[in-house]
Amino acid sequence: MSLVLKKSIDDATFRDKKVLIRVDFNVPVKNGKITNDFRIRSALPTIQKVLKEGGSCILMSHLGRPKGARMSDPRPEKGVRGYEEAASLRPVAARIAELLGQKVEFAPDCLDAAVYASKLKSGDVLLLENVRFYAEEGSKKEEERDAMAKVLASYADLYVSDAFGTAHRDSATMTGIPKVLGAGYAGYLMEKEINYFSRVLNNPPRPLVAIVGGAKVSDKIELLDNMLGRINYLVIGGAMAYTFQKAQGRKIGISMCEEDKLDLAKSLLKKAQERGVQVFLPVDHVCNKEFKAADSPLVTENVDVPDGYMALDIGPKTIHLYEEVIGRCKSAIWNGPMGVFEMPCYSKGTFAVAKAMGTGTQKSGLLSIIGGGDSASAAELSGEAKNMSHVSTGGGASLELLEGKTLPGVAILTDKDVKERGSSCKFAFGGGAPSREVCPRGSGHIFGGASIVTEIVKLVGALLMGIFIGRRMSTKLIR
Repeated sequence: MSLVLKKSIDDATFRDKKVLIRVDFNVPVKNGKITNDFRIRSALPTIQKVLKEGGSCILMSHLGRPKGARMSDPRPEKGVRGYEEAASLRPVAARIAELLGQKVEFAPDCLDAAVYASKLKSGDVLLLENVRFYAEEGSKKEEERDAMAKVLASYADLYVSDAFGTAHRDSATMTGIPKVLGAGYAGYLMEKEINYFSRVLNNPPRPLVAIVGGAKVSDKIELLDNMLGRINYLVIGGAMAYTFQKAQGRKIGISMCEEDKLDLAKSLLKKAQERGVQVFLPVDHVCNKEFKAADSPLVTENVDVPDGYMALDIGPKTIHLYEEVIGRCKSAIWNGPMGVFEMPCYSKGTFAVAKAMGTGTQKSGLLSIIGGGDSASAAELSGEAKNMSHVSTGGGASLELLEGKTLPGVAILTDKDVKERGSSCKFAFGGGAPSREVCPRGSGHIFGGASIVTEIVKLVGALLMGIFIGRRMSTKLIR
């Protein structure tokens, strides 16, 4: 499956059409104020495209994880079903209005918004209340998701998906509505996300390094297994590094370690060696006796963590090493912090990685991709987000792409009308990872199970053989 074979927003006509746009406005809100509007700003190009071409927008999103009511629940005397103030999108409506410079209507019940939708004129914008106020949005039962989707679909003529952050969800608003309407288009953000991930996973400038961090090896098993067939270098940080360290017989003090994953760590290291992937682990550490901030945390002299101490960040020698590895690469993808970056005393390693990637991008043309979640937050906090090639808006979705999985919210979108599909490149999220034998460094996309390089070699070989035979025949005739 490839997004280049999916219809995008540029393939649709919006004049006098009401367009349901699934966006991802799951933004942090504190005391009714949005503290980071990155996801809202990321959706603006798609919204503005529809408005510019004479359509009206009906925006749908979730926020947080409210409990959710059932569609069959009786309506309360006051308010709406499933309402939770902390998860309301009303503050988002105000922010969208500021960014667009126009009025934005707000429907307080996403399943009782027909009157609001009917009044929309070209250029108008309506935001529906949190779709997760109804449990049917994420129900495991398809018929329940479809019931909700039918109500929402009745408001509009077209459906556009710009919510990459929830593309891994099989939900009423991601897969149900396009099924009801019979078509679905990718918005600009969705298109941008998939295209960047497709490039780095399938045809990246090399060398390619994957920088993987976070707390648990168990959270990144599928990612590591899939990426080992694609990368040249693997840099590991965060608490998960100490499971690998212990698997190698190193002393890790009281650092976090998944004892039941030691054999798995050994297996992954062996697989990396077999595939020619060079793995880098911390060579020194920033430690403390407790999981809390410290004015002067201990910095180790070498790879071993002293007894009674836990490693909470990578040390200065490791920072220098990781900067050097990133500096030698032409592509880098980052998923997971190097330490407890929320505490300033343990943020240097994570911020140094962000700085190395940002600098490499701006000065050397590094293709740098941040895989959402904590890594995206760290890039923002470090001030380096603006210097990256791409900072993903989806933590879970990007993780599943890196694991080689298909995203339901992308698969459901309408295919382009392409006459010849047989030679289409097979992207990472469409059915398995290419092996290094099938997709060696610099070979490009996979075509029908064999690399294009192989096909060219065969063709050239056939031509040379023809020339050789022709010359032999000419020589015989002359004799």
